[in-house]
Amino acid sequence: MMEYARKTITALMAIFALAACEQPGETPTPMDPGPDNPADPDPTDPEPIDPGPTEPDPIPEEEFLDDEEGRVFSYVPAGDLLPNSEPGHQDTTIYRPDMLFPLEDAAFLNSQVYRHGGYQGSLNGMNGGQCETSNYDYPWQDTFCESRSRSQIMCPTGGHEGVDIRPATCIPESGSQHWAVAVEDGRIVAPASSKYTVRLQTDDGTLYRYLHLKMDALSVSDGEFVTKGQRIGRVSNDFFNSSGERVPTTYHLHFEMYQNYAPDAETDPIFDQVNPYMTLVSAYERKLRTP
Repeated sequence: MMEYARKTITALMAIFALAACEQPGETPTPMDPGPDNPADPDPTDPEPIDPGPTEPDPIPEEEFLDDEEGRVFSYVPAGDLLPNSEPGHQDTTIYRPDMLFPLEDAAFLNSQVYRHGGYQGSLNGMNGGQCETSNYDYPWQDTFCESRSRSQIMCPTGGHEGVDIRPATCIPESGSQHWAVAVEDGRIVAPASSKYTVRLQTDDGTLYRYLHLKMDALSVSDGEFVTKGQRIGRVSNDFFNSSGERVPTTYHLHFEMYQNYAPDAETDPIFDQVNPYMTLVSAYERKLRTP
């Protein structure tokens, strides 16, 4: 028992002696970490956290625009005309990016000649009248350069100098009134010089022609300055032949756009009709996005 107490006292005295040898403020030499005893990681440089597998970027949804009746808008490419009415003019230029669409409500661009109700409709098996339901639905179809007895220089073999726009409903069947409006600020030019045409010219010289409005009930007069969106007249079927005789056409708006145009930098521009199809597509999409 005495021997056990002596060993314990000796051990305690050794511990006190070691503690007395340490100087205040000194830090013991750290232990060599060695390969099997890694040092603590630097707290200012933490190891990166593995985020794990990342999700792929979402694929943007295709935009679908519908009109007030819930019909989804669509269109065929520029220059893609109905059989027996081509060749078209594949012009995808949006000539006036801020142009307003020329009709107040829904509208349908398609042929007045090679579809139901047209005198060449039978060429494509379309023998119904102009109020045929399929005439008043999407997709739109280009009619610039459509085969006609015209000498349009933009067209490979001559042809239609504008595009045809049906209103939201077939007027003979619905009795509805559909208004054409000014696509830009401008001045009304000499509507009396033609029995079926109203012209609108902007300050920079761009010229628009509206054909087949109800000419005896226009909302504008010669020389009047109009603002974008102002009513011009109602869609109708006014038309006259070269002999001055009234020959009603289908109820629609024929729309033309005149611009300085050159196919390349080496060619002098000319002021003539250009294809307004994609300009109208762009204007209609903006219209459908507007609440």
